[in-house]
Amino acid sequence: MRTGVRRASLETKGNAMMNLWHEMRRRHVLRIGGVYVAAAWVFIEMLSIFLPMFEAPAWIAKTFTVLVVLCFPIALIIAWAFEVTPDGIKYDNRPGDSTETVPTAFSDYLIALGLAVVIGLSIQNYFSGTDNPSVQAVPNVVETEASLAVLPFLDFSEGADNQYLGNGIAESVLISLAKLDGLKVASRTSSFAVQNKNLEIGEIGKRLGVTQTLEGSIRLLGNKLRVSVQLSDVETGYQIWSKIYDREFKDIFSIEEDIARSLVEALKGPLSLDDDPVVDIGTDNAQAYSLSLEGRYYFHIPTQENFLRALQLFQKAIELDPGFAMAHGYLGFTLGYASIYTSYAQYRAASSVSTKLALLKEPDNVPATLIKAFMYRDLDKAFPLYKKALENGSDPDLALYTFHNDYLWPQSRHLEARQPLLAALARDPDSVLLLQPLAMLESRAGNPDEALAHIAKVGPFDGSDFLISSVLADVYYRNGDGVNLRKITEQSIDFIGWQNGFLPYYLLQAHVLNGDLDLADLLLAEMLQKQAKEKSLSATTIGLSFAALGRMEEAADWLIQAQQERDFWLRWHIRAALEDFPGLAQLPKVITLVEAMGLDDASIQARIARGG
Repeated sequence: MRTGVRRASLETKGNAMMNLWHEMRRRHVLRIGGVYVAAAWVFIEMLSIFLPMFEAPAWIAKTFTVLVVLCFPIALIIAWAFEVTPDGIKYDNRPGDSTETVPTAFSDYLIALGLAVVIGLSIQNYFSGTDNPSVQAVPNVVETEASLAVLPFLDFSEGADNQYLGNGIAESVLISLAKLDGLKVASRTSSFAVQNKNLEIGEIGKRLGVTQTLEGSIRLLGNKLRVSVQLSDVETGYQIWSKIYDREFKDIFSIEEDIARSLVEALKGPLSLDDDPVVDIGTDNAQAYSLSLEGRYYFHIPTQENFLRALQLFQKAIELDPGFAMAHGYLGFTLGYASIYTSYAQYRAASSVSTKLALLKEPDNVPATLIKAFMYRDLDKAFPLYKKALENGSDPDLALYTFHNDYLWPQSRHLEARQPLLAALARDPDSVLLLQPLAMLESRAGNPDEALAHIAKVGPFDGSDFLISSVLADVYYRNGDGVNLRKITEQSIDFIGWQNGFLPYYLLQAHVLNGDLDLADLLLAEMLQKQAKEKSLSATTIGLSFAALGRMEEAADWLIQAQQERDFWLRWHIRAALEDFPGLAQLPKVITLVEAMGLDDASIQARIARGG
């Protein structure tokens, strides 16, 4: 008896479920639910694409996603209660009729199955954990050859004074990816050159020869850091992967690591990486890292003010982390080059210490390698280091600038750099580190118009920038234009002072060209007085000043003193001085000096024959 009752009860429940299923199909609840889910999925995907482009706060995407989910049961209820008729939407209060014809069941079963799969995947994605699941697209492995350009991340912080951070994060990711096998990464110089060019993705890809680009932005507020990134296909313009990170600034290392790993997985597949870190910064001190990034930012905008600022920032970074190799490498370079403008002895020891520490931890550190080469008196020992830095490729502009100025120019081999400089400028047409040596090269080669055209791209001719003024002074001097030479040197001295005597020397040359020999004599006397009191001028510039006034013996003595003081400007000027002052070149002690420096014709030709 009880068995029969239970059977009847089960049959009643089964009939009720069948009636419910029939009624849901009759009222098109399943179909409306399917349309709703499809439309919601498209809507959320659109959010994931467009919200990062406008740097929208993360809560917007989250809020819309929650609203979409909450409205789903409401849509089902409305579908149950109302019916669309030729007369409009009406309340459906008809009793269920199991005999009423309904659409074929197969399509409804497919819709129900699809809804179950979508809901299941959404739950799995939610509990898998991401920084911002509402805006993260699933990475798709790119089957073609992986080639990538990492563009500088834009700064959307209030005040827009953190661009150094956007550049630094992008550069760290770029350098780390470039070390991986099987992944072609455009150089920093090439990738950063397209910044602020308003180019389409396709044009960027064509210019850089890559199939994907990584763009990003940063926003720093207090200790809160937001980094938005998106990987796009150059050919189609579609996003392959995107993500927004909202973290504390101290988590900057994990952000960079996650970006790099996600990119490799998107480009090469999830099995292409082991457990070793992709990004190796060399410090775990976030503040030291931030200071070094800021220092590198100013380092790559070479004005004297920025050069000094970069030096101070690298010093502060090392105070926080004395073992930070990257900061040591750049500090060693800035200290070594500071000796050009001040006293070699003042900075040599500190530069040497930082250079050794950097190369001990990072044997391929480019700035440290270059400044070590610069410090060598023996050019034969320096050449392998310059070659190593040039082949490294991580900072090609700096390597080429230093190689030209410190190796080729002193040997009167500057024309060898013309084609490499032009080729580099084709990738980075606004680089000061390329334009200045090319302009100086053309000036010395007797092409003043080309020299002026190149240096005009750097900035105004108002004397405020030493690199510009040095080219203008050389052009006007070689053209015998004493009027303009005097004008630019006096403007520069007003802006940046005497420095090491380079500008006063050219001012003295202007007086000679203009026939104002009394003014030239007075200026030389002032230079000697200043040197006796402050020891701040280059012995080379004083020696050349004596030569300009025809006092060759005294000029030779000062040049010998410059060699003893390891004055950089002697290496830079000595060959050109021999061309300008034949009487100086004939003095036996000057001939001996040039031979000791390895800058005589025989030594240079032998070096060329050896491939150096």
